[in-house]
Amino acid sequence: MSTLLDAEALDVLVEAIGAEGTRSVIDLFLGESRDLVAAIAASGADPAVVGRAAHSLKSSAGQLGASALSAAALAVENAAHARGAELPQLIAALADCAAATQQALAARLS
Repeated sequence: MSTLLDAEALDVLVEAIGAEGTRSVIDLFLGESRDLVAAIAASGADPAVVGRAAHSLKSSAGQLGASALSAAALAVENAAHARGAELPQLIAALADCAAATQQALAARLS
């Protein structure tokens, strides 16, 4: 398991809703996270929109144990609200982290 994912959090989810339920949740997250990252990375996106999308991504990622992605989304959310100059770099880092996390979760589905 990649260090991007908290295996224990995923195991707790499997225990709570079963393997098939967990697969459904991961599959839903994969689609949702791609949409949210696209909204965050959209050229010229309003910082308020970026902040809301990052907040949603932070929460969803955290629930699945994707703590690195959740932290990256929090950094983007905070920078968007502050309209910080570092926002473009944080968005790029978030996109990289999201791609790696999505790949790790997709592998978990296999």
